[in-house]
Amino acid sequence: MFKTRIKRVDFLFNVIVLALFAIVASTQILSAYGAICTVWDFPRVSPVTGTMDGPGAGYFGNDVTRAWAWIYQPSNVITWIVAFAYGALMYLYLTKIRWNYFFLIAMVVAVTGFITGFLPAMLSDTAGFTEPFEGIGSPNWGRTIGNAIMMIVLLLMQFVPRLKVAAKSFVEERNIAGQYVKQMILISLFFFWLAATSFLGTQFMRDAHVIDGVNVWQLVDFQMVGGIITATIGTSMLSTALIYGRIRPSSALITTK
Repeated sequence: MFKTRIKRVDFLFNVIVLALFAIVASTQILSAYGAICTVWDFPRVSPVTGTMDGPGAGYFGNDVTRAWAWIYQPSNVITWIVAFAYGALMYLYLTKIRWNYFFLIAMVVAVTGFITGFLPAMLSDTAGFTEPFEGIGSPNWGRTIGNAIMMIVLLLMQFVPRLKVAAKSFVEERNIAGQYVKQMILISLFFFWLAATSFLGTQFMRDAHVIDGVNVWQLVDFQMVGGIITATIGTSMLSTALIYGRIRPSSALITTK
């Protein structure tokens, strides 16, 4: 009974880790959406006149993002990549793989996400290092903190014996490699999660994107397009999995001579 209780606790711990991957991925997506218009200096249209004049007109970009575009723009691109890399980590976590390999890969993803969040965050909150840092203000801190938490959790999983045993046994014993239906269902769920994050992003990030009383995120519908794309990918994968599960030949029908 005691061993069974331990296994249940270990399983719950690993489920929490998988959920953390999904949550950090969503902070990456939200941050990528929130920064894309500023970083790439897209013009915004006035919600009043429908043209680039009057209240709310002008540009999303500012002097800091233009001067430091060589940091902001690559960071934005990498933010998108890291978001989907967390989906790959979720897959690897359920696939039989050496724990040390997984730990190194996961740390590279988390550190990359942290650095590409920390630099834009500091630049924004210090006006390009021309003003003293007086506290967290930039939305970039969302993904920065998320990746920092992920780094801490991974280090605990590596160096705390009890946690390492739980994670190592889960990672090295679980195996969905070759089980195509389970693979596609798992990945489709991740895409559905990103789609939900995309669709709800306007509400999640409202306070950080209100200018002149207008939620400017609603003026640039990248999050809606991203939500449709990720939802379509998720639906396609789930449909393919279900169809494959129905039409694939039964192992009982496969005979060998």
